[in-house]
Amino acid sequence: MDRNSVSFVMDYNGEVRTVSKNWQFCIGSGHAALAHRTDYMEQLRIVHDELGIERVRFHGIFNDDMHVCQRIGDYLPVPKRSCIKIYSFYQIAKIYDQLLKIGIRPFVEIGFMPSALASGRKTVFAYKGNVTLPKRINEWQDFIREFIRFLISRYGAKEVRSWYFEVWNEPNLSCFFKGSMQDYYRLYALTVQAIKSVDSELMVGGPATARSSCITEFLNFCKRENVPVDFVSTHQYPTDELGHSINRKRLKKIKNLKAGNAHVSMRALLQPVFDTCNDFTDELKGYLFREAERARSEVGNLPLFYTEWSISSNCVAAIHDTTRASSFLVKTVLDYQGIVDGSSYWTFSDIFEELFFFSDPFCGGFGLLTVDGIKKPAFWAFKLLNQLPNTRYCLPVANREVELAAFRADNGDIFLMLYAQNFEDVKRQYTVMLTVKHSPGFFNAQVQRINSHSGNPVKLWENIGKPPVLSKGELAYIQKTSEPSCESLQLNCENDACAIHLVLEENEVALIKLCKS
Repeated sequence: MDRNSVSFVMDYNGEVRTVSKNWQFCIGSGHAALAHRTDYMEQLRIVHDELGIERVRFHGIFNDDMHVCQRIGDYLPVPKRSCIKIYSFYQIAKIYDQLLKIGIRPFVEIGFMPSALASGRKTVFAYKGNVTLPKRINEWQDFIREFIRFLISRYGAKEVRSWYFEVWNEPNLSCFFKGSMQDYYRLYALTVQAIKSVDSELMVGGPATARSSCITEFLNFCKRENVPVDFVSTHQYPTDELGHSINRKRLKKIKNLKAGNAHVSMRALLQPVFDTCNDFTDELKGYLFREAERARSEVGNLPLFYTEWSISSNCVAAIHDTTRASSFLVKTVLDYQGIVDGSSYWTFSDIFEELFFFSDPFCGGFGLLTVDGIKKPAFWAFKLLNQLPNTRYCLPVANREVELAAFRADNGDIFLMLYAQNFEDVKRQYTVMLTVKHSPGFFNAQVQRINSHSGNPVKLWENIGKPPVLSKGELAYIQKTSEPSCESLQLNCENDACAIHLVLEENEVALIKLCKS
């Protein structure tokens, strides 16, 4: 058969299973202090209301810019500056208050280290997250206990028990943790001890590692030392674990950078250096699924959360703004069903800063929405996924160029998610024939599409000349014109079978709904 001709046959009365929407569990975010911005909070409200997102996870709730632990000697010329320290969780509370107000719960990442408690000065990112161990363990534990008491006092034990507390971020990467994994395991144990000494029912886990690493070693440590672990969290990307790391090739490009004129953007300068688009090959198709299966085999019956994942770990990767990201997203979360209990896509918004704050309309940022609030193809993919029922047909997972996932609603309607995910730089179309056997008879069929000309705002931006700043009119035009299309499909029903024919392009996502009435 021609590789561009694809057929699917499914049985309306076929085997089904109940599934959960792991992708609604949580969403990633820029560091905590950004949550004080009104545009940040408005975009977070959108992903909650329109996509059903339940929680948000961000780095740096204990960063110095959150003022959680201050030394008087940092501001006044007093002796013994390290002995007088003030805890304040006011800034955290103002953020958490706003999250809960819009219906989002925090997924609490414990980190980074307040400078006043730190053993060293090593930091990460532009916001200077301190990645060293605590100087005094008893002081760290006292700080954690005070934090937990504050949360329970403000929000009540019942509410805080519904949250999750994750100790640190990617301790297996030297940029995020100055210490060995054994050092991390000890820090985890001491932190859990402090949290549960206040309330033993709070849910704490780790190791929050990059590349699904060190899970077995972490769990063995917890078992050997009788350390509680309520869930396992880890991270996965299809390419390298830190997309903006410096190697010899990139360093040479950086040295040769020339702005050309005063109006060039930081994104335009750095994207050619750090973008890893050439690293994506079709061998990576299904990679996150295979890694999740491996992680599940190590975790056993504990909840497994992927608290960071995306198509790229590079904060300026053009692929984030494209339909490749949306097809990758759909395949990943649907493959995850039944394996991963919760996932957290990285991130909900391009209102984000680690190396820089990129203000371009489309900067290749991690977000589902741009800095201006434009909904990218990945956002629309989540919006289509939000429509799916929780009853899924037991069809095989196959890494084909075109794949199908099928769902049945309580009223008998059928939802068919078709997606063509590939990384090749080719223009390809697929002729798809889909047949439903033992059909009860459908009234009509509709399809919503995300492809090169539907649900694809970056293409509209390119068509108007890639302006570095959007006018109000240009912004309104892109927002209005970039929604996924919705059209009727012809149903061919004969005897007890119904067939649908449609054409799909590369990296297209199509949600078909067959209505009984």
